[in-house]
Amino acid sequence: MKTKQYVISIFALILFLVPLTVLEGEETKKPYALVTVSVANMRCQPAYSAEMATQCLLGSPLWVHGESRGWFRVVTPDGYDCWVHGSSLTLLSRVDFNSWIKSPKIIYLQDNGFVFSQPRPNASRVSDLVSGCVFQNKENTGNFIAVNFPDGRSGYILKTSCRDFEDWKQNVQLNGENLIEKAIDLMGVPYLWGGTSSKMLDCSGMTKLCFFLNGVIIPRNASSQAEVGERIEIKKDFSNLEKSDLLFFGTPATTEKPLRISHVGFYMGNGFVIHEAGRVHINSLEPENKLYDQSLAKRLVMIRRLTTMVGEKGIVPINTHPLYRLQNDEHE
Repeated sequence: MKTKQYVISIFALILFLVPLTVLEGEETKKPYALVTVSVANMRCQPAYSAEMATQCLLGSPLWVHGESRGWFRVVTPDGYDCWVHGSSLTLLSRVDFNSWIKSPKIIYLQDNGFVFSQPRPNASRVSDLVSGCVFQNKENTGNFIAVNFPDGRSGYILKTSCRDFEDWKQNVQLNGENLIEKAIDLMGVPYLWGGTSSKMLDCSGMTKLCFFLNGVIIPRNASSQAEVGERIEIKKDFSNLEKSDLLFFGTPATTEKPLRISHVGFYMGNGFVIHEAGRVHINSLEPENKLYDQSLAKRLVMIRRLTTMVGEKGIVPINTHPLYRLQNDEHE
C-alpha cells in the first residue's frame, strides 16, 4: 500500500502504552470487539463510500473507542485507527473478551474454504474462510471440528485445514524460508487497495499477511514497514541480502523532497523479488534475467531485515501482543 495512510491517532498510541483498565471506565462498557466475518473492510471514515484503509480477518481482536450511526472506530492489532460497520463485529466487555482469550481456539490455515452447517462437505455453508481466521474450538467430530464464531454462530471446519491456536502461536517458526513459502502460496492473488487477505491484497498487505501467518504482527503500510527492522545496504550484486528481506521501492530523497516509499516486496534470493502489483508475481532485478523489471529495479530505495528484530519496535509476536492476552489486573 502506498504512503497515503490513515495515521494512527494519539488516542491509539495511548491505547498501546497505557493499561486498558485506566481507559475503559465502568465494567458495563464494551471497549473490545472481534471480527465476525471472514474479511472485514476497515474504512477511513464511517461510510461504505469512504476509502478502504485496511482489512481484518475473522477472530481479529480490536480496541473500540468511538461510534457513529452503526459504525465503530477501532484500533487494529497493527495500530491502525479506522472505522468498521457493526455488522462485521461483535462488541465485548472486558469480562467477555477475556473469556474469548482463555477459550480453546483454532486457526484456519488453508488459502480459502468454508464453515459448514453440518460435519459433511456437502452441507449448507455458514461462511467462507481465508487463511488466518480464528474460531473457538468446541469438539472434534470425525474429520471435522465443531467451532463457534465470535458472535455465537456455530459450524464445522475440516480438521486438516486448521490447527490449535495456542500450539500454533507458540511454535510457528518465523524465518526466511517460511515467509517466502507463504508468499508463493499467494501467487496470482489479485490486487486490491487496502486488501490484506488471501482473497485480494495490496503490496504491504501481502508482506503483512505473510508475517501474520508466521506468528508476527508488523506495521500495515509500506512506509511504516520501512521504519522497522534492520536497515541493509543496497549492493549492486545483492550479495548481502537474505531471503525475505523487505525491498522498498519509491523515489529517493532530494534537497527539495523527502524519501518516498510507494511499494514493497520480499527478496527471494538470486535477484528475484515476489510482490503484489496487479497480482502477486515474481520479477528479477538482474538485467540479464527474462523476468527483469527495469522500472522496479530503478526504484529500489531501501532494504530492511525484520526476521532478526522480532520483539523490537513494530515487530510483535502474536504470542506477546497486548490484544492477544488477558485484559485485566491479573495480567499486569
